[in-house]
Amino acid sequence: MERILFIVGLMSIFFGGNAQTQKENVFSSVPEVNGKVVFQQFIHSQGLNEDQSYSLLYKWGKDNYAGNPLLSGIRFDENERSVTVSSKVELLLPENSEGVREKMMMNYRFDANITNAGCVLVVRDVTFQSVKEKGKSFFPKTFAAEEMITNSAVNSSGADQELKTNLRKSTLYFLNELYNELKKELSVSN
Repeated sequence: MERILFIVGLMSIFFGGNAQTQKENVFSSVPEVNGKVVFQQFIHSQGLNEDQSYSLLYKWGKDNYAGNPLLSGIRFDENERSVTVSSKVELLLPENSEGVREKMMMNYRFDANITNAGCVLVVRDVTFQSVKEKGKSFFPKTFAAEEMITNSAVNSSGADQELKTNLRKSTLYFLNELYNELKKELSVSN
């Protein structure tokens, strides 16, 4: 009997814990709106009213961005129940054909707006810069997302096609992580 209870306990931990930590890959392509890269996703917040959802969003924004040295700006709007963040993140790209893992700095801006049914997450103004290497001084060039990670950019032939493909993979990975962190914060199970 103890063995059956042990197995049932393990199964509930495995399946129950797995359901709460299951990550979604909602960003699998790079959408363009009027020629600009704009990522948008809706997060349902079942069981919460708008005030409760905004309170959780506000806490999440403070916890994850306030004090971050890569933060350019953060704005909380209680009346609109929204948070706007301008920040950057260093992306470690997948290993290229030469066995090198390049780094790129991604600048981005996102808006998270609470509605009566959840939260609208919009990520826009995405740009990239090469990360300065030790011992080398150079002025990093800024590249718009439209020229680096869109379908037309990735599918074009050229010397930097592999870089663009890897940059796209890392960008989508980061955005999915951002989405999943926010979704977890807005879930009723917190």
